Amino acid sequence: MKNRFSSRELFELRNNIPVDMLIRDQLQIPSKIRDGVFRFLCPVCNEFQTAVNPTTNLARCFRCEKNFNSIDLVMEVRGHGFKDSVQFLKNLIEIAPTQPLAKLAVGIGRPMV
Repeated sequence: MKNRFSSRELFELRNNIPVDMLIRDQLQIPSKIRDGVFRFLCPVCNEFQTAVNPTTNLARCFRCEKNFNSIDLVMEVRGHGFKDSVQFLKNLIEIAPTQPLAKLAVGIGRPMV
């Protein structure tokens, strides 16, 4: 059986959509910057004991010890399955077709200000 999404496509969705922007702007999870660290309300345990690592583009809750990539977050917050979550992220990219994925990822690896 052939995979519906290529490994490259999944890699780009996980790594090139800044997870902090996804949390704040698309999923609209309550968030704040505290002591220079982007914090968000964990969709699993509803605590603000979270952080985003811009270098790895991953989010983590230190309370429930759950790690999230962009696909995981969409699955958890929107209640979608894997395929629908990937399609949601692909649609985000298609909304702004003039912006390549590299432009969306411009903030990855830089500290939050």
